[in-house]
This record gives sequence, C-alpha cells and structure tokens, in this order.
Amino acid sequence: MSDLIYPTLDLFLYALKSSLNTTDAETQKNKAAFLEQLPSDTQFYDPDIETEYLEITHPPQINFIPDNKSLEGYYYAVRLNDTYGLQIDCSINNQTESQPAKSFAILKTEIEQKLNKELKLIGKTWLLSGWLAENSSQSHEDIAKDCYYALFKDTSWQPEKGTFLDGKVFELGRSQYINQSLKNVTSSLNSNEYDVIITIYNNRESAEKAAEFYKDWMGLFCYRSKISWAYWQSRLVKESLLNHYKQIEENRKITNLSNSWQEKQSITNSRKILKNIDNILQQYTIDLLNLSFQKQIIEINLSNYQIRLALIQEKAGQNNQLDFLEEFSGLANKKYLPQITKDIENMQLGLQLLEDTINATRSRIEVEKAERDRNFQELVAVAGSVIATNSLLQSPAKDFCSKESKKDIFPKIPYVCDYPFSSSLIVGIIVGFVVLWLRKRWRS
Repeated sequence: MSDLIYPTLDLFLYALKSSLNTTDAETQKNKAAFLEQLPSDTQFYDPDIETEYLEITHPPQINFIPDNKSLEGYYYAVRLNDTYGLQIDCSINNQTESQPAKSFAILKTEIEQKLNKELKLIGKTWLLSGWLAENSSQSHEDIAKDCYYALFKDTSWQPEKGTFLDGKVFELGRSQYINQSLKNVTSSLNSNEYDVIITIYNNRESAEKAAEFYKDWMGLFCYRSKISWAYWQSRLVKESLLNHYKQIEENRKITNLSNSWQEKQSITNSRKILKNIDNILQQYTIDLLNLSFQKQIIEINLSNYQIRLALIQEKAGQNNQLDFLEEFSGLANKKYLPQITKDIENMQLGLQLLEDTINATRSRIEVEKAERDRNFQELVAVAGSVIATNSLLQSPAKDFCSKESKKDIFPKIPYVCDYPFSSSLIVGIIVGFVVLWLRKRWRS
C-alpha cells in the first residue's frame, strides 16, 4: 500500500498583471480577477512599482478554513515584476500517521474549490510532497507513481528524475502545450494542462527543510511559465504573420494582372488595393515587433531562471541532482530562441516583399492617373477645337448665305445655307480629329 506521512499538495498559479500595450483598465481588471482567488477580507497591498519579488497581502500567509476538517491550508500571494503568483497549500492535518496516496485527490478537490475559474493563467505547477514511514518497503518511484495517478488518471507515467534533500524528485508534464492546436493555446484553471513535481522525502527533517524553498520554487516556476507562455505566444504571432503574407500574395496577383484593356485595374480599384496593403503592413509590423518582444521575454526570464536555479542548488548543498530542471534551460536555448530568431529573419523578408508590393501598386496608380490625365487633356483639346471652329464658322456662314447682291462671286451652297449650325459643327469635328491625330503623332 502506498502510504506517506503528511501528504501535502501545493498549486502555484501565475497570471499577468500587465503586458504589452495593456491599458490601465485592463491592468485593473487583471488585478481584480486575481483578488477573486483570495478571501474577500484579504488586506491587499500592490503599489505601482517595479519589483522582483513582493508579498502583496497582510499577513503574507493567509490560512483558509477547509470544508474537510481533517485538512489544513493557506494562501500565499506575491508579485514578480509584471506577474502575479499564488501558492495554495493544502495538507492532511496529521504529521504522525501514514496516509494513502489517494489522499492527494481529496487535497486537489479542496484546492480547486477555492479557485475562481475565470482567471486566465500563463502557467501552473502542482507540487506533491510527503515523507516515508520508517517501516515503508515501497520504492520512492512506486509511491510517487501512485500519488500521480491519484490526481491524473488518464496520463502515462514518464517522469524526469532527480534528487533533492536526500529525497527523490519526479517531474511530468513540462511541455504542456505541445499537443494543442494554436487556437487553443490558452491556459485556464479548468483546463487539463499541468506541470507536476513530486518529491518523496526520507524523513520529517528533510520535508521541513524543503518547506524553506517555497519562495524559491515560486520564482523558478514563474520564470519557466513565462518562458513557455512567451514561446507559444510567438507561435500564435507567427501564424498571424503567415496569414498576412497570404493576403500580400493575393494583392500581388491582382496588381500583376495582364495589362490588356479588359483586365487593367481602374485607379479606384488600385487605390483600394493600396489601402488594403497599407492596413496589412500596419498589422504585419505590429506582429513583427510582438515577435521580437516575445523573444526578449524568453531571454530575460531564461536568465532569471538560471540564476534562481543556481541559488536553489547552492542552498540545497552538494548531494542534490536537479539536472532535469537544467534541461529546461537547454530547451529554451536550443529550440525556443533559435526558432523565434529564424522566424523574425524570415518575416522581415516578408516585410520587404510587402513594401515592394506597395511601391509597385503606387507606381501603377501613378501610371493610370497620368494616362487618365493625358486622355482628359486630349479630350479638352479636341472639344475646344470643335467649339472654337463651330463658333468661328457659324457667323461667316450666315453672312455668306444672306447676301442678295448680284455681285456675289460665289454661289450659295444649299446645305450650308440651309443648316449653318450643323455645317459648322461638322467642320469643327473634322478639325477636332485632325488635332487629335496631330497630338498623337507628336507624342509618338
């Protein structure tokens, strides 16, 4: 039977207070959502200052009254720069008798009843712990496995292993977003994503010493959550950039149509295309900056993660193996950062393509505008010549046809005299065509 003394379950939750382009109203909303996790009479203190680690309640540790009287627990809330962190601790209120592994299911139920389901998280970590009875014959891993399946029945047991304060440590579920669709990369309290660390200590002394590391775990899990969150946010941004790229290609196809008269785009259509591309350019540029921002988040928090892990290792002493925590640094260095860097380089090429498309469209508009202006000028010239000719001929034609003197040298022309306006108009049109022909000949 898998028994532990004083089984304890801790849930570490992390939610952003503010992020890129967060308004004051959104920041206050995030703050209010986080406060909903705490008792209504909590004395909350969160000054508007930058701080690496700030306890934001008084007292820092707030005991809660469990529904199950055999349990005990507390809240512990902090702010780490722009992120809220909350530890909810719950344990069996008995430090002398062994408890079955299924006790962790009771602890989890108690914790989940304390949560506000609406809080949107960037990460969460479950920490299970307890110590072995003196007469225990089971291995650390068998007990840890039973404790894990008491909470998560539909998953497989494939842990990373290490040692801590002479106890055995097992970690599971680190890559919590890998199997999700990009559309569903949203961590919430009612989701099935999790990160689990199980520590089985050999005795009470080791377990009590381990309690001194809770603040260190709070910081370490926060940095890791922000790294993973930033990476998967970068995947969403990349998907958005690719969608912009597809729109660019669609507009390029429109602007590269054949120049035949039937397929030539009007100035109005070309300007509409240019406006669409300008809008895409604006969104594309914002997304590209956001991609660089996510890279910076990873770099900053990776540095903090490495520093915090080194402090934990120094504080714990030599007889500890936390290599599985160091592997996460390797994952960020070898996969996350190189991938985002390559994406930024590729998307910058897309930005150049977009700018080239805008220049080509603007050139097309200028050509079309110049062509339209030239046609209009020719129309004005022809119309002017027709009107001028008509005006000049109309009066002389009347005089010519009204002469009654026998001394007339030229005989009257019947059509011209009968229809003087039409006759002068015909002559004007002929002159107009001559003017049009001369302008085209001169232009060629």
